[in-house]
Amino acid sequence: MSFLKGLLEELQEQLQSETTSLTVGQVAEAADSERLNVTLAVGVMGRLKQHALAEGRSCSSLANFLIEDGLRRHGTLR
Repeated sequence: MSFLKGLLEELQEQLQSETTSLTVGQVAEAADSERLNVTLAVGVMGRLKQHALAEGRSCSSLANFLIEDGLRRHGTLR
């Protein structure tokens, strides 16, 4: 059984249960990734778009890579 299918079944069981109610936090913790809204300066967003286009990837994908790379360089991720 795939991870996502198992997660879906677990969430469905919890939703059907009268005694258990899910919080937003519980759903977010169960997710493989989370969404983050960031406000960028116009110049930074323009540069991000240019680099993403040049690499043939989405801005979101490039931003994720750059954040991970920055965290690794600062010793937060290993």
